[in-house]
Amino acid sequence: MLDKLEMARDWFLNQSNPVKLGIVISISVLIILIIFMLLSFILPNDTPLTGDALVKYEASCNVISFQDLNSNLNKYNGQHFKFTGQIVQINENYGLTDIVLAVTQVNGGWSPSDLIFVTYNAKTTFNVGDVINVYGEVSGSYNYISASLGELNIPKITARYIELEPITGSTIVPVPFTGIPTNNSNNTTNTSGSGTVTPTTPINNNTSHSTKPI
Repeated sequence: MLDKLEMARDWFLNQSNPVKLGIVISISVLIILIIFMLLSFILPNDTPLTGDALVKYEASCNVISFQDLNSNLNKYNGQHFKFTGQIVQINENYGLTDIVLAVTQVNGGWSPSDLIFVTYNAKTTFNVGDVINVYGEVSGSYNYISASLGELNIPKITARYIELEPITGSTIVPVPFTGIPTNNSNNTTNTSGSGTVTPTTPINNNTSHSTKPI
């Protein structure tokens, strides 16, 4: 193996400068392409969709109950779903939006225990209390500490599109949260809208992204 490397080195050194430059450029381009391919597998595709791409993505999204999703999170990880629910917390920071969404409708309102955590790579105009449709991919889970419900492990959804659902008559579900201190981020979040919700610190079990309370 060492002999082959030495032969390759000697061959390279014996080439003219233009040939050497071409070899270096080709190898550099190949390395960059490999890095991009690896990143595409590691990093989630979270770019908001529009046009035909959105139409195709919406068609790929199934509807699932919170109980089924929460009980089989590993099974559904990476799959596309549509969720309808009411915003109980929304934070926007550096062009990104994080939403805690109550997704099970009960008695004209929304269950305070059936929650998902939605990340969206864009700003929105939504507020606490809005009912929205979320189209996205299951991306692991987040841990929360709720003042009233204790520790919650809720599904995380990477949204590709969010739209307002014109539903009236539902009431805001009070889901008070307390933060969990973290040391891996200096970012802060801002809570928009109104309600009786205290911001929380999500801790992602499957990614390095995190947010901090105000």
